[in-house]
Amino acid sequence: MHTTVLSFIFILPTLLLLISSLNVGPFRSTKKIYDYSIFTVITALIASVVSIVQISTSGVTRLEYFTWNDLGLVLRLDSLSVTMYSMIAIIALVVFRYSRNYLNGHDLHAQFFGRLAFTIASVQLFVLSGNIAILFFAWIGTAVGLHSLLMFFPQREKSRLAARKKFVIARASEVSLLAAFVLLYMSFGTGDLNTIFTTLQNTNDYTQIPYLEATGLLLVLTACLKSVQVPFHAWLLDVMETPTPVSALLHAGLLNAGPFLIIRFSYVMEGTQIAWLALFIIGAFSALYGAVISSTQPTVKTSLAYSSIGHMGFSLMGCGLGIYSAALLHLVSHSFYKAHAFLSSGSIVDTYQTKNALRYSRKGNLVKVLLATVSAVALYLISTELWGGMENMSFQMLMLSAVILFGMINLQINAIDSNIKGRSIAYLLLISGIIINLFYFLEYVFHHYLGNEIPAVRVVNESLTLTAYIILGVYFITILMISYIPKKAQTSAIRVLRIHLKQGLYFNHIMNRALNALYMKK
Repeated sequence: MHTTVLSFIFILPTLLLLISSLNVGPFRSTKKIYDYSIFTVITALIASVVSIVQISTSGVTRLEYFTWNDLGLVLRLDSLSVTMYSMIAIIALVVFRYSRNYLNGHDLHAQFFGRLAFTIASVQLFVLSGNIAILFFAWIGTAVGLHSLLMFFPQREKSRLAARKKFVIARASEVSLLAAFVLLYMSFGTGDLNTIFTTLQNTNDYTQIPYLEATGLLLVLTACLKSVQVPFHAWLLDVMETPTPVSALLHAGLLNAGPFLIIRFSYVMEGTQIAWLALFIIGAFSALYGAVISSTQPTVKTSLAYSSIGHMGFSLMGCGLGIYSAALLHLVSHSFYKAHAFLSSGSIVDTYQTKNALRYSRKGNLVKVLLATVSAVALYLISTELWGGMENMSFQMLMLSAVILFGMINLQINAIDSNIKGRSIAYLLLISGIIINLFYFLEYVFHHYLGNEIPAVRVVNESLTLTAYIILGVYFITILMISYIPKKAQTSAIRVLRIHLKQGLYFNHIMNRALNALYMKK
């Protein structure tokens, strides 16, 4: 397809959303801005289809609108950006349609659509960025858009608190990202992503490129700040009083910026050692933290918030292992799941109030616990053998699949060692087998689909191998503690532990005190 036509197709949805976000003229009307936004998002979906055809026939496409020292308005169409752009368009369509009735009759309904439009336009521009300048300004745009959405109900104290926390974290992430991009520009003499990636792909000795390790560490810090990794996650727990569509867009779209940034600059990460290891450790810890804490929360939205922390950690852990295709797979699947989870969170109460709702309880039968563990391991080994066996898989892939195995063990113990009937358990075993095979299959598909956008899986060094074994051991012990001790256990030690876990190990309280001290000094 002609470059001029492509340039028009891909800049049009973003421009239209930015125009509608101004809330001037006809866009003061709720109906008009809603219809306009839906039309724009549908246009983006059409552009997604066009982009898939384009990269399938012509490969990576660079759309240049204007340039100045390789820092002008340039978009990059490749398998990574197209995947994220398509996902954003689908989620945006769902969120806009949901918001139509959610705030129906509110005085600021049209303004809410405008803020949504600006935020989505910024995310679109971010994933399509062809140079570091556009990427940086789009990064700021997403933060500004999110802040305006968090402050939609400024009279709510928790909304203001979340916005304040997010403001501090966002400014820190922007400073670290700017520093990383300055070092990149100094190292390569250009801000064009295509030139940077081509240079890195053709480099045999990364030590010849200056500032690469420092750049990698700054990118890791930026990703952790943006994607609510421990201890930068506290603000996420206070966004529950914002409108539900904001939570859906935040958890399904905006939090993905961190893992996407790492995947986008995966060739930079490949030239590092300390940054690579740091990313793996932080992601692994946050994944474990989010998974454990979410299981102790009494409210649906708080549990989902901690779940997002864990899922972002798992994606970054995959990046730290160098399995970028698996990280992207998890990113996309989590986005759709979390958008549905938040938008349907209001129906949870109705589900539990139905007269046929299951009264679940654990039995604490050691034989059943061991049976569940053996069945999960057997399913895992059989499935792994079907995909070539452990001897033909990389260490990193085995590491990720082992984490999925631990999840299967926890799930099957909670089902088999309970009052759930036999047919439901049979369905669970079937679904568990499907999940592990689906993971192997989709990771294979994503790996080949991304092609040269990500580097080949590299040979792990001793430090990463040792760290991975330690983390696996910690994961396994944690699964034993969670799964083998029934929730009804009432020993004093377990009660005390449960209290600490429900409070998220007090990270949120510590940040609240620090923030209050900061504002009081002012």
